[in-house]
Amino acid sequence: MAKKIMIIGAGDFQIPLIEYAAENHEVVLVAPEVDDAVAEKVSSVYKMDVRDREEILKIAEAEKIDGAITDQTDIPVRTVAYISEKLGLPGIGYETSKLFTDKSLMDRRLEELNLCRIPSCSTSSVEEAVSFMEGLGRSVLIKPNDSQGSRGIFSCSTAEELRTSYEEAKQFSSDGTVLVQREISGREFFVESMTLNGETVNLIIGDTVYFTTRKSYSAKTRITPSIADAHLVNRILAVNQKIIKGFGLNQGITHSEYIVEDDEIYLLETAARGGGVYISSDLISIATGLHTEEFLVNICLGEQKSLPDIVAGGPACGYLAFYLPVGEVVDISGVSEVEALPYVHRNQLYKIHEGMVNNSAASDKTSRYAVIVSAEDNDELTARMDYIRETLKIKVKTNEGYSYPIWD
Repeated sequence: MAKKIMIIGAGDFQIPLIEYAAENHEVVLVAPEVDDAVAEKVSSVYKMDVRDREEILKIAEAEKIDGAITDQTDIPVRTVAYISEKLGLPGIGYETSKLFTDKSLMDRRLEELNLCRIPSCSTSSVEEAVSFMEGLGRSVLIKPNDSQGSRGIFSCSTAEELRTSYEEAKQFSSDGTVLVQREISGREFFVESMTLNGETVNLIIGDTVYFTTRKSYSAKTRITPSIADAHLVNRILAVNQKIIKGFGLNQGITHSEYIVEDDEIYLLETAARGGGVYISSDLISIATGLHTEEFLVNICLGEQKSLPDIVAGGPACGYLAFYLPVGEVVDISGVSEVEALPYVHRNQLYKIHEGMVNNSAASDKTSRYAVIVSAEDNDELTARMDYIRETLKIKVKTNEGYSYPIWD
């Protein structure tokens, strides 16, 4: 029997959830912007700020929704939890949603759980931030307390750099609070998990490799399974279980990021939603056989009674991403060839066309273009990703001459 589901968020990475839900239920879609092609798939559309909880609650009440959900984006998580709690619908609870979206609260909970944490300071004062950095005697990262897409993250090694970057970082924080963390370096991992009735199962663990030529703090590739040794993998998965349980999550998909320095495992952040760039919708499904959208829809309606079975040891998979230089796209080749490859899955190549003008600098995750790739094993996956990079040719006219996709 069809139900009415409110989905909050309508970017590229929410489309898999919207499409699946709309095939089986009525969908009330709430987002600041909604493409016409997406709007045609749903029952009703409300264009508004997804942080406006009270107004969205009024809409939910008027529409008489049966459940609310989002995926692959942080900002709507609190609103979904708030609406669900107020209407007595299945959800994670508003207080829990704050833990998964507020970096200072995450840090505090890690301390309460006696888990390894990065030395940090949450503050709305630039002088307090400077004092904390000087006390550490080393470089720091500053991050908005509750932003997404790596916006407003800066590395600072001097007080002058910190003061210069602080105000910009603060602009991306809804409450004006900035987290200042000791900058650490090491190998980075991501873990996706599913939870129901407080029971958590780790789904996939993979490796993260960042762009090196751009200060974007965004991944150029994420691949699973991880190539780390089994002992380290198992340690990270055990920490992930402790964190999800310790944060009190009762249901949903989670995306967590870790860094290992000097054999210590540190949580970078955890989110009560699936990983973006189609990690939730595609990588989990390819690697484990889980139909993520079906699971998310069923839990928001209270129809999922037990954790679904998953397949262990599935194919290798991952995404590779690139930025376009600022300028006009004047020539493209290889797109149709790449899209036709049997091991290429969902991608964003359809958004690129001759004559388009790219004004987005390589400054945050949201301006990347991604391609999902699968293979029998990690070696084959690496070879296939290399082939895609060689095949895809996009020529961009910039102020400095002609340039091409930024892969590194």
